[in-house]
Amino acid sequence: MILFILIATQYFSHLELVKKVPVDAGPKSVYYSPDYKYIVVNCLYGHYLNIIDPDEMKVIRRIPAGGEPVECDFTHNGDYIWFSLYDKGQVCVYDYKLDSIIKKIEVGEIPKIVKVSPDKKWVYVSNWGSASVSVIDVALFKVVKEIKVTRKPRGIAFTPDGRFAYIANMGGGSLSKIDVKNGHKRLKDISAGVTPRHLIVAKDGKYLYQTNNLEEVVRKFDLANDRYVGMARVGKRVRTCVLSPCGRYLFVCNYKDNEIGVVDTGEMVQIYTEKTGDERDGHPIGITISNGGEYLWVANYRGGVNVYRIIWSDT
Repeated sequence: MILFILIATQYFSHLELVKKVPVDAGPKSVYYSPDYKYIVVNCLYGHYLNIIDPDEMKVIRRIPAGGEPVECDFTHNGDYIWFSLYDKGQVCVYDYKLDSIIKKIEVGEIPKIVKVSPDKKWVYVSNWGSASVSVIDVALFKVVKEIKVTRKPRGIAFTPDGRFAYIANMGGGSLSKIDVKNGHKRLKDISAGVTPRHLIVAKDGKYLYQTNNLEEVVRKFDLANDRYVGMARVGKRVRTCVLSPCGRYLFVCNYKDNEIGVVDTGEMVQIYTEKTGDERDGHPIGITISNGGEYLWVANYRGGVNVYRIIWSDT
């Protein structure tokens, strides 16, 4: 609690590059485990998941994926890693303690985002090719429903109470709102601008933040009444984003510009940018942040993983 209060009363200053961590080819996404003890990097071209020790800042385990891993999420207190295989139409479950893939689950075509519901009962998978969301029962390791949405679904975000989920239809320019607690029903579609891609919900459950890839903006969405209330202009081909622990700052991957942008979510304006590389080793595409907001980890699609120290100021 003390750490949170400190960060909540400080202001973002700048980023300092600490280290570049080499990983297998094509790092697509990067995620902390729920206990923040390890980091998973899904390496699409290399066909591996790389496990990084965040303290030592180096790869400690390489997991053969059996295909092109895109995204992941966690259950069983981080012991199970659920990851999508872009080329296989599968979601695999890796047991961290056993160091083994224990399940392979057939889903739709070209699965992208894998997102676990807050109550850990469901895994939602956005299937880019088949325009559907696969609903997996975590206890049964079984697909129990396919939700048809519009074109090229990608981002998935649950409200903190697990009542609803939102799906970003990148090819359809919309958000699909899903009633999770009432049979995973698709309730409505909401116009969402051009190419909505990544979704993230604030911890307090008030707002959802959405990147729009080709439109080069981040939108702020009020979850109380399902309407957009703000927009920030960012860099080119905006990809994934992550919130600071206090919720005031949004760190955004501006893929084409080879930079990280920082958005003040109160004013909805980009206040800072940091280059992550060039055409050879840049193109930030995945991002995650430490629990206390000390470090930012950025997956460069044409390079490795950059580790930044976040410098906070009292003024």
